[in-house]
Amino acid sequence: MHPDDEQDGRQPKTRADYRREQEQAEKDFQERDRKRVQVEKEYARNHGGAAPDSDDDPNEQRVSPADSKQHRLKTRLNWAIFWLILLIVAVYLILFFLD
Repeated sequence: MHPDDEQDGRQPKTRADYRREQEQAEKDFQERDRKRVQVEKEYARNHGGAAPDSDDDPNEQRVSPADSKQHRLKTRLNWAIFWLILLIVAVYLILFFLD
């Protein structure tokens, strides 16, 4: 028993009551979020701005800045590996022909 429940004279909540409150809070959040996205789209349409990202098209791929940085780093690492291998082969060839 929680001390606040005793002071207020209320019974503690049952699990079912708690779950119902949580489900209602989630529904309220989803409704507010849906309205917010709708208002943002309307604002962008009226003010000539780009429409915000929407979840309407599940096939649409989004590239986040982290993904682009990761891709750039992969490319740079691949080139570094290529040049290192090329330099190692060159050193072996030089050592082979100078010996």
